[in-house]
Amino acid sequence: MSNSLVNLRIDFAFKQLFGTNGNEDILVAFLNAILKDSLESPIVALQLEDPHLHREYEEDKLSILDISATLNTGTKVNVEIQLNNNHDMIKRSLYYWGKLYTSQLQKGMPYSSLHKTITINLLNFVMFPEYEAFHTTGILWNQQQQKLLSDDIEVHIVEIPKLLQQWREEKVNPWEDSFVRWLLLLP
Repeated sequence: MSNSLVNLRIDFAFKQLFGTNGNEDILVAFLNAILKDSLESPIVALQLEDPHLHREYEEDKLSILDISATLNTGTKVNVEIQLNNNHDMIKRSLYYWGKLYTSQLQKGMPYSSLHKTITINLLNFVMFPEYEAFHTTGILWNQQQQKLLSDDIEVHIVEIPKLLQQWREEKVNPWEDSFVRWLLLLP
């Protein structure tokens, strides 16, 4: 008998745990930990969605998200786990965000029916070596007025190697931070 554990950084295993019907409560707990500073109230329920970002035209790129869900508030969430640095993560993340955001509108619907869309990227590499923090959140910001322009866009970058380093150095405590506790399942 093998003592090997399942590597949740492999997208198939990650999807099986967090993106399978019947496991929504696990995904709710995970997202509540990650998004505790982003949401007005904790997630109560969610609906897993088809992870395929359908093409409008035959020549459009076919994209398959790791996890796609709609929260009870209507907020759309995409969670991606990425092992290798292909040096295109920001553009890729914005592309997925844009496709998920625009997929909400059907012909004749008003733009006001669009809901906040959040992309969460769990990276097995360091993307921002100049930042100490392992969790970076990007929003749409008005530089002149120094205020939020829209809360419809939110992109989270989580650098797992930084988290592990901070954990080894006892800079983060999984017993005090549920987000850290969840992320330590991934290494």
